[in-house]
Amino acid sequence: MSLKRKPPAGNVRRVAAIGNNLRGTLTNKAGRIVQFESFAERSLLLRLERDPSIRDYASQPETFHSEDVLRYTPDFLVWRQDGSMEIHEVTRSERRNRTSHQSREQLAVAICQARGWRYVVHTEANLPQGHELSNLLSLVRYRPTMYRAVNIEQSAVCLLAYEVMALTGLVRLLVSQTGSLQPQVAASLCHALWHGRFTTNWQQPILSQASFALQAQIWLPDVEQGAHS
Repeated sequence: MSLKRKPPAGNVRRVAAIGNNLRGTLTNKAGRIVQFESFAERSLLLRLERDPSIRDYASQPETFHSEDVLRYTPDFLVWRQDGSMEIHEVTRSERRNRTSHQSREQLAVAICQARGWRYVVHTEANLPQGHELSNLLSLVRYRPTMYRAVNIEQSAVCLLAYEVMALTGLVRLLVSQTGSLQPQVAASLCHALWHGRFTTNWQQPILSQASFALQAQIWLPDVEQGAHS
């Protein structure tokens, strides 16, 4: 979705162009339009989108004010399934040492504590990166429900009931059992992985050249992770 002159509903400002940084919007799992103004923010949104403990999240939610006229608009407001709320900020490690950023954090922490919220800062040290980021970018396209095939999922559940399997092997079996085409089976599994109905190791490659990586494994969420090699 392209940016318009006015910010999305609930945003106190429109995201600004900062050098060559990536900026844009997405529609999140709750149907809310969310802005981002850097690739780092975009990577965080991918993680928030997959996190089942998060119900909703919004961008540019409000502007904090202090008595000395400090103004600070945090990046995101997050609502968790348990009813708790959090402010999330994306920045770089070196910026946190600046006096202006320290003042912003102190203001945000004080406001969040008064409201019973958490204040969470993300830097390059804890944002998605490496294989996790690559996997998120590759599988986000399978988020829409159009990729879900219930019959394929049900067959996969039966096959995975007692063991961990290689994704490539599971695809072959599902093609044989369901009569579905390989691309449909793969897309359905990607959709289920994105939404957490199946589990894999997101710290290792999942896709390789438009097909599943040979080492990628899949298992049911209730299977002990120690069972896979």
